[in-house]
Amino acid sequence: MSIITITAGSYSNGKQIARSAAKRLKYEYTDSEIILSLVSREFDVSESNLAQVLKEAPSGVGMFSKVKPEYIIFIETLLTEYLLKNNIVFYGVIGLPFFQEISHVLKVRIIADLEDRIKNRMKLDNISHDKASKIIGKEDEEQAKWAATVYDIDIMEPNLYDLVINIGHIKDDDVEDALETIISTVEHKKFQPMTYSLRCMENVAISCRVRATLADIDSKMQVKSDKGTVYIYTKVVKKKAQDKVLEMKQKVMKLEGVKHVEVYMDYDLFAKVSNGQ
Repeated sequence: MSIITITAGSYSNGKQIARSAAKRLKYEYTDSEIILSLVSREFDVSESNLAQVLKEAPSGVGMFSKVKPEYIIFIETLLTEYLLKNNIVFYGVIGLPFFQEISHVLKVRIIADLEDRIKNRMKLDNISHDKASKIIGKEDEEQAKWAATVYDIDIMEPNLYDLVINIGHIKDDDVEDALETIISTVEHKKFQPMTYSLRCMENVAISCRVRATLADIDSKMQVKSDKGTVYIYTKVVKKKAQDKVLEMKQKVMKLEGVKHVEVYMDYDLFAKVSNGQ
């Protein structure tokens, strides 16, 4: 009942490995495109706009030039709720920081030799070596910029992952050997869901759903939840705006699994209380 998340640069066989791992383990496979379809239906947003937000890093003016900031929140919400089912292999970068403290999520990064990636692109797209090299370089730069801007992380930082597999260093059958490594690792006791890790996953999903519910009020608010209690920090609501606070609480209390809501305008107090101090 574990979860596997896999990220990779373009033409690194990451998606192929993710699909094959799901098939071998008899897990369900999903990726950003599948999640976008669910988000589009629930939040009535076009899939093209949702797809754009996964490619275009936020800008300093208006956050996004063509799409709304809450789109990422919507995607994160549907993804985290989807993963509550467990037995899933997810291919994509979205939501990666949320899973760092959840022990039954095996986080994998696939890397490949740049020259091999270029050759793959040349063959599949029938383009020159120079053009393939430039395209892959640009895609790598965009992925790194997106992760740094949205999550303030270095996508290549090894500490983000439980496994970093360099298929360029695996001989014979690269993909098959990578699969064996992933499968043997996810079967380890550490990655089996326990009561605490399952609750952590539920807390993440509830926090994302709260942010989605209140995105029209403040798309930058921070939310933490624990055992049904939701803690919200927002700069938008002023200390004396009790009507707005009441409106937020009423909206959130309607969500499944929420028992109590606290709203803070003081970040230090929010951090202290939400961390149980």
